[in-house]
Amino acid sequence: LLVKSFNSVFFKLITRGTQLAYSISRMSVLKLHVFFRSTFLQLLLLGLCVSSISFSIPSDCETLIASLAMPANNTGNNFAKLKQLETETAQGSLIDFQKKATSEYIDSHNRKMEMALKGVIRPWFFGQTGGITFSEADHLVSLIMYHPTNGQAKENTFDPNQCYGFCFGRATLIHNEAVRRKVDPSLIRKIWAVGPTEKQRWQFHVATLIKARDLPTWWSCDPVFDIALDVQDWILRMKKYSDDGRMMFFVTEANRFSVYDPRPYSPVDLLGDGKTDYYNGYFKTYLEYSLQQPDPKPFVK
Repeated sequence: LLVKSFNSVFFKLITRGTQLAYSISRMSVLKLHVFFRSTFLQLLLLGLCVSSISFSIPSDCETLIASLAMPANNTGNNFAKLKQLETETAQGSLIDFQKKATSEYIDSHNRKMEMALKGVIRPWFFGQTGGITFSEADHLVSLIMYHPTNGQAKENTFDPNQCYGFCFGRATLIHNEAVRRKVDPSLIRKIWAVGPTEKQRWQFHVATLIKARDLPTWWSCDPVFDIALDVQDWILRMKKYSDDGRMMFFVTEANRFSVYDPRPYSPVDLLGDGKTDYYNGYFKTYLEYSLQQPDPKPFVK
């Protein structure tokens, strides 16, 4: 951005200098006085504009985070069962809840969750059904898999010690990319698979869910599986990774950032506190890149 700003200013100054040389040769003394005064003001304003452009990205990132953090308007969508389950089970740490739950409770809860994810079609009288097709969901998966700043091949740059895994990062990026493509925010969720996997290495996994268009299901957009999956298929695959057979599934609002806390995204979580960037620039790099790109073609016409 700084290079672009500099090139733009340099071009404007060269152009303006040429105009100045020609104009000055044709002006009277009085006109020269007025001309130089107005030109000075223009250059001063140009300098102020360049300064604002150069330092606008951090605030723009915060604005984008704030827009993603806003709660979705679920009025008119038949998601009451999903919301009820979220209210009952997902108001604190999902890991703590899963650890305290009995195996019988987990099995019962998972059955309720799977039923709540079936048969949800937005009634026609609320207008367009929204949601996305399989090919659109799969496009989001591929987009994040091969993203120029945060693709899976680049994650080691931000997580050299393999501490984070960044499933929560990919879910956040896909959430944003769906919103950029005008997907109704109320049709986007996150699904959390909580319980130890890979011999206790990981305690949870998360993916973005987006309502399937005109189908009674949701697409799980998870780059780990290289392809968009029907949510029921995603759940079955995740259960196979469970160390103890006690994996518990939670569906929450898409703006939930952490498995430990129900709060929505915040600049501190994604960008750090000004002294420490907890994720080594993972979100900052993506957000700055995203803000410089033209708006993509919407999925929903």
